[in-house]
Amino acid sequence: MITLMFGLKRYHHLLILLGFIIATVMATEAMIIAAFPGIEEEFGVSSVIIAWILPAVMLVGAVLLLAIGSLGDILGKRRIVLACLIVYGAGVALAGYAPDMPTLLISRTLQGLGLAIAPLAYALVAEETPVEWVATSIGVLAATYGAGSFIGIMSGAFIIEQIGWRACFLVMVPVVLLLIVFAWHIIPDHGIRKKGKIDLIGMMLFAISILSGMIAITWIGLAGISDPLVWICIGVSICSLFLFLRHENQTEDPLLDLGMIHEAPFPEITINAFLVVFSFFILLQVMPYLIASPAGLALSVIYVGILLMPGSLTDMISGPLAGFMVSRKGVVIPFILGALFLLFGCGIYFLFPMTPVLVVCIWMIFSAGMSILLTIDNMIVVASAPPGSTATASAFLHTIQSIGGALGPIVAGAALTLYAPEEAFTVIFLVVLGVSAIILFQSAGIRRHLP
Repeated sequence: MITLMFGLKRYHHLLILLGFIIATVMATEAMIIAAFPGIEEEFGVSSVIIAWILPAVMLVGAVLLLAIGSLGDILGKRRIVLACLIVYGAGVALAGYAPDMPTLLISRTLQGLGLAIAPLAYALVAEETPVEWVATSIGVLAATYGAGSFIGIMSGAFIIEQIGWRACFLVMVPVVLLLIVFAWHIIPDHGIRKKGKIDLIGMMLFAISILSGMIAITWIGLAGISDPLVWICIGVSICSLFLFLRHENQTEDPLLDLGMIHEAPFPEITINAFLVVFSFFILLQVMPYLIASPAGLALSVIYVGILLMPGSLTDMISGPLAGFMVSRKGVVIPFILGALFLLFGCGIYFLFPMTPVLVVCIWMIFSAGMSILLTIDNMIVVASAPPGSTATASAFLHTIQSIGGALGPIVAGAALTLYAPEEAFTVIFLVVLGVSAIILFQSAGIRRHLP
């Protein structure tokens, strides 16, 4: 292995490191999934509050990704990756000792910096890898999402069953420390940089808009849609979004280059990415309940990992496969194929009785479609970005994905709180089926924008 590493080129080392970073973040996220019912029972909170465990990370990602992407383009991606890893490691360590739900959620917000590394990783690959290998390298990075999820789901279910959910975070602390050391030595400190400063006002308005919208959805699950707080939060969210867009049009150094994202294929691709991640995280939130709760399959926690593991494998395989198909056949065929997988994956829930085999099939097919679509989305956005703005463009796409990933679990948690378990499962799969149909319709409609 040492001889092989010495024989590789520098961009190979970079790709391996970035892949390990993404896999580590995803493994930590996947580990804790099987613990949702146990954390809910231990802390005595409702399903809609537990549903914030995933969005707490996504929310920080959604708010900071644009700023992190801009900082990477301005200050250099190496130092920003290192800063994100350090804060992420602190969040992982804190989660291992969380005595209550507020502390756990605070630690999860710190871990949101781990997700912020993803757009920097894609930008580094685009800048440091030979042109002919960029598509394949992005596919490899996409595969590390599935690889990390596979490792996390399997090891997390075992660790939770044998030791407890806090150990899922503690075992990752030395891994993060090693990644910091390797990142210091491997990530190059050069590349195209642009001049500018961070738009703090825009970041604040954007954060208020996203947070108030998520609180509104959560409060619907707790108090119902007629509660005044729901409509106050919705109003604040809409007003803040309007002010954010107005501010971005007027400021000299916008957090988001609206001119860049107005041009095709940015609007179509970002909408697609939002819908794909939104639907995926709805199912990700509900799967542990579907497998472990008495209203579902009533299996032990270890089976959450066993039944979701094949889906992580298809996720891991589908990313590089999408990159290979794009390099050979273009993006149209795999793009529509991924959309069909989403629709069929959730649709078979209504065709057959619920069994462990059906859960495996649903998750495998849906994960494959998700991986294919997101891999292609990232390829198109990176290829379409102006020189010096690859990190910002990639950060914008990941911001939209993070918003979808944050809203998905909240919607699932609200459904689990408002409805009886069996009804909630049906409602959730109907929502995902509808979103998947929209994705297929949209995928067919944006063919004219795809190379």
